[in-house]
Amino acid sequence: MSQNRPHVLLKFFSLFSVVRGYNILLLAVAQYLAAIYMLNGSKSLRAVFFDYQLLFIVLSSATSIAAGYIFNNFYDRKKDFINRPEKALIDSMVSDRTKLLVVTITSALALGLASLVSYRAFLFFGVYIFVMCLYSSFLRRFTILSNIVSALLVVTPFLAITIYNRTFDAVIFVQAFFLLLVLLAKKIAKDLKSIQGDIAANVQTIPVRYGIQPSKIFFYSLLLLATAVGIFIVVHFSIGNMIYFFILSIIIALTLGVLMIRATTSRHFWLIDNAFKMWIIIGVCSLALFDAVIR
Repeated sequence: MSQNRPHVLLKFFSLFSVVRGYNILLLAVAQYLAAIYMLNGSKSLRAVFFDYQLLFIVLSSATSIAAGYIFNNFYDRKKDFINRPEKALIDSMVSDRTKLLVVTITSALALGLASLVSYRAFLFFGVYIFVMCLYSSFLRRFTILSNIVSALLVVTPFLAITIYNRTFDAVIFVQAFFLLLVLLAKKIAKDLKSIQGDIAANVQTIPVRYGIQPSKIFFYSLLLLATAVGIFIVVHFSIGNMIYFFILSIIIALTLGVLMIRATTSRHFWLIDNAFKMWIIIGVCSLALFDAVIR
């Protein structure tokens, strides 16, 4: 039995890699921080942590996103073996049969937990899972649309928290739009990084279809728009100390724009993509500084 333990652990880490468990954990932290500091109204910290319906929404988000990542894994396998051979090798330790079983379980669990909240939550996550399946199997063929849908699927779990708390302040939706722009820019950097694998797998990303220079122009446009939205938030909203995140974001956006001008190799694009990851992590942590009062 002890001899099988390393094999079981490898499969566990392989499955954790497939579902990108670190991203799911980051999302769960972000959802709770948003619920505590942005959307809780008059609720105490204890009330938020012991709100079982909120917990079910967070778990529904996590399990449905895990299912979505597994769907993507089936379609990304060929290009991943070219762009990220080490990760692809780890991911392949779990059989397709096991992955399909996990997809079924996580999807059913997401819907089951959502049904314990309300029928609206059940419908919300039912549509969410359907769109993820549609994206993986069909929508990703449409170059620009697939980028937009992919970014929206990341932002959507925050919409679930917003609807649950019945908080619809303008500042929250403006920040969601800012995040959407950042995610779209990040997706272009990621596609530039993995262009060789995408070409080999005939995946029609923006860099593959339109070329590197037009992709960079699109990247600059998104960063400029994100900068404009960041300035708008700083000028028009009082959000407590979170204002420093948006001031920092303006600097980061301009810096990434300069780096993209000079980027020519996959390593350059890899560094830019990882800078985006750090930017998003800083943004998640900065949710604890949020205190909104519209001016």
